[in-house]
Amino acid sequence: MRSRAIVLTALAATFALAVAGPVQAQSALSTPVDFDPTRLPGGHYHIGEIGDKLLEIEHNLRCNCSCGLDAHMCQFRMSCDVSPGWTQRVLRSLEAGETPEAIEASFVADFGGTVLMAPPMEGFNLVGYFLPLAAIVSAGMLIGLLVRGGPVRVPAGGPRELGDEEVERLREAMRKLDEAEGPDW
Repeated sequence: MRSRAIVLTALAATFALAVAGPVQAQSALSTPVDFDPTRLPGGHYHIGEIGDKLLEIEHNLRCNCSCGLDAHMCQFRMSCDVSPGWTQRVLRSLEAGETPEAIEASFVADFGGTVLMAPPMEGFNLVGYFLPLAAIVSAGMLIGLLVRGGPVRVPAGGPRELGDEEVERLREAMRKLDEAEGPDW
């Protein structure tokens, strides 16, 4: 009995180490210990009007190191070599008095429209903004139509009584049908 308890304790300890080891390693690698999303390389922080504009521009620019993140998050999550240079370029431009729109336009001129996290709302890009909304509304209308029972509704109250003329027409049609078919033997 005592040896069984020792074996169970050893199995539990092995399981705990097997589960806890990778979890600790994963959590240590997912985010750097000194991660601060407001910190710039070199110890600067996004503080004040220039810092707010810098953060906004960084969130609007997609880093071209193929990570798919915005320029701000890429330099902290991916240890990127591209986005810190972009941050310094944006910071110099803001300190020189350029507007955020002009800075973003300069990045578009240098790297193309794919440098923006979202395409501008103009021209054919409007299709990308409004097509999902139109699809959702159309699907909702179709589902509502199907749930409601189709476009034609049967009036409430069940079947109505036939008048004498309608009964006579129905009997005449049935008689003609019987005569037309005749016996098959």
